[in-house]
Amino acid sequence: MTTASAAVTGAAYGVVGLPLRLKLRHHAVDTAELTEVFLRIRLADGATGWAETRGNGAYATHHTAGSITAALGGLPPAGDQAWADPAALATRLAAHCPPAAALLDIARRDAVARSRGLPLWATLTAPRGRDGTGAGAGRTEPAPASVPAGPAHPPLPTHAPIGFGTPEEAAALATAAAEAGFGRVKIRVGGDQDRDRARVGAVRRAVDRVTGAGTVTLAADANGGWDVATARAAARWLADHGVAWLEQPTPPGDLAAMAAVRTHSPVPLWADESVRDAASVHALADAGAADGVHLKLEKAGTVDALAAAVGAARSRGLAVGLGQMDCGRLGCATTAHLAAGLAVEVAELWGCAHLAHDVTDGLTLHRGAVRLPDGAGLGVRVGVDPAELTPVGTVPAHP
Repeated sequence: MTTASAAVTGAAYGVVGLPLRLKLRHHAVDTAELTEVFLRIRLADGATGWAETRGNGAYATHHTAGSITAALGGLPPAGDQAWADPAALATRLAAHCPPAAALLDIARRDAVARSRGLPLWATLTAPRGRDGTGAGAGRTEPAPASVPAGPAHPPLPTHAPIGFGTPEEAAALATAAAEAGFGRVKIRVGGDQDRDRARVGAVRRAVDRVTGAGTVTLAADANGGWDVATARAAARWLADHGVAWLEQPTPPGDLAAMAAVRTHSPVPLWADESVRDAASVHALADAGAADGVHLKLEKAGTVDALAAAVGAARSRGLAVGLGQMDCGRLGCATTAHLAAGLAVEVAELWGCAHLAHDVTDGLTLHRGAVRLPDGAGLGVRVGVDPAELTPVGTVPAHP
């Protein structure tokens, strides 16, 4: 593949609403629809790539569909000299709108991998250095044109999500997850502690009935919903239910509060909203605030920045999980390829679990694990009409 054939000749974006059959509810959100921003990139050789990011997840990304499309609309049009180095363009974009940068980076990588006949995961290198910036960390590597789309990657285990609701609803979802072969269940907490405790207990009893005591791993995510005293008390009863880790018990950004909880917690603490990149991983470790990190491309902005954060966490002895916003199958495929390529074993890969309708297909879930598609690039099919997209460099009519 020559430099000329890899040149970006087209880039366009659009917003698609994906309705949910089960509302997404937790401490910071209550919605019946996922607002997804899509980006399509075309290369000079005709290869195209797609990317998807959440537009109504400002509680985690601090960006909306409006700010993401405004960032894309503010870029130079495809073909401008700035597009001669799309990786550098994505890095600059990440400084003020990481989700938009993630779209640009992934769509370009998808197109390049498709042109080379490689699955996207095979173009990545797991980071090993202090900041994950060693040679090839997270970078697309050259490959001979004769390399086939395989070899297939083993299926990737994922969590089953359980949101807010009654204990009976939580038990029903947990039973279905255990019967479907999920080995991990993640429960939203962070609201009223008595209700949370009842739901976690109901989930534990439900999965144990199906698979045997302690077979299914439970995790809890408070999304920053508790103060220090409440989180300390919650950690004790979460331990009683055998919860493996508790994510973001206190408000993001307050590392002292999280460290105060960790000092007395019988359950390992993971940071989510408090960590975005390698620098924030080191700050978290310096504060002694967590035992693990839950990283997301939407927060890091680019694959290289995400790989650097993974490398930083590993160098500091922190457990590493890879997550995503609730999204469609295109976004799920992205996270799955990243988990495979960066060798992250604990990952959330099925954010499309409660969609009533999607515009992407080709990604499957079986026995609680995601099977990566056999095709090149992300390997999925996107049913968004390119003719309905807005060219990058065109400011949206209603940002």
